[in-house]
Amino acid sequence: MTVQRETILIVDDEEAIRKCLKRKLTMDGYQCQTAVSANNVLDMLRENTIASVLLDIRMPGKSGMELLPEIIADFPDTAVIMLSAVGDSHVAIQCMKEGAYDYIIKPFNLDRVTQSVAWALEKRRLQIARGEYQQHLEQEVVERTTELKHALEKIDMVSLSTIYTLSRAAEYRDENTGSHIRRMSEYCETIARRIGLDDVDVDMVVYAAPMHDVGKIGIPDRILLKPGKLDPHEWEIMKQHTTIGAQILAGSDAEFIGLAEVIALTHHEKWDGSGYPRGLRKLEIPLAGRIVAVADVFDALTSQRPYKEPFSKEESFDIIRQNRGSHFDPEVSDAFFASKEKILSIKENLKD
Repeated sequence: MTVQRETILIVDDEEAIRKCLKRKLTMDGYQCQTAVSANNVLDMLRENTIASVLLDIRMPGKSGMELLPEIIADFPDTAVIMLSAVGDSHVAIQCMKEGAYDYIIKPFNLDRVTQSVAWALEKRRLQIARGEYQQHLEQEVVERTTELKHALEKIDMVSLSTIYTLSRAAEYRDENTGSHIRRMSEYCETIARRIGLDDVDVDMVVYAAPMHDVGKIGIPDRILLKPGKLDPHEWEIMKQHTTIGAQILAGSDAEFIGLAEVIALTHHEKWDGSGYPRGLRKLEIPLAGRIVAVADVFDALTSQRPYKEPFSKEESFDIIRQNRGSHFDPEVSDAFFASKEKILSIKENLKD
């Protein structure tokens, strides 16, 4: 098996030094190339895999000091060793700061040069290996992160599907459909994003909103399914679905269930304080409850019920607009209207 020998580029304007270094490094098993100035060094580095450059500091034209940062910037895996006839510690320190591996003073001991080359190349190998390892780790992190993201998305899909199913089961006796549950989730997501909530909070609303009417499971059929207007006593019983829902959802360690409890309790509160069950007003009403309030009323208006025909979409928008600042939070209302196209698209795509 042929072992690939590392290539050393010797850059020096003195022919004797180039020949001497080339002879010694070739005997030590390296391939060698030479250049008499800095002019075409970068081209040589682009065209060949150069492991190390022995670079004279003082040459006609561009100096080694000027070339050094260019090599380091464009070819960071190339080990550069500076050669100089001047033993200036300040220059040596500057070279090391710029990225040189070593600084050798002329006239030099050839064994010292080959030892420096060997050390520089070993350090280069370690740096390349570390870089490859780091790249491997980063790639593995990307792959694992992608796998985790897909897994979480799958869990999210299953979880949201379960929430839809359970929410629909809770409202099974009502005229609300599975499409209503999904529309509520998507309406609320749209409004929440328009308001500017971050992704985590938006996801919380998406998961919690479908459970807003879970308390209807505790309302008697004679009231829940009554085709006509409820009398005052019946209406008081119907309003209890908010507190029943909150009681059903209370006590969970899951944060989104906690938010669902808040929504169940507050989505019939009104901005002016005339809502139920607590008569909260303005910012006393949690934001999630204010968001669901708009979405729920719009979906109720545009949906058919035993006691009413659906309003047109434009009529429904007008009703929401007329109740901005009384029933509905003005900011949430504005976010709803600003998302009109998206809201209509959801309504169209998720018909009953």
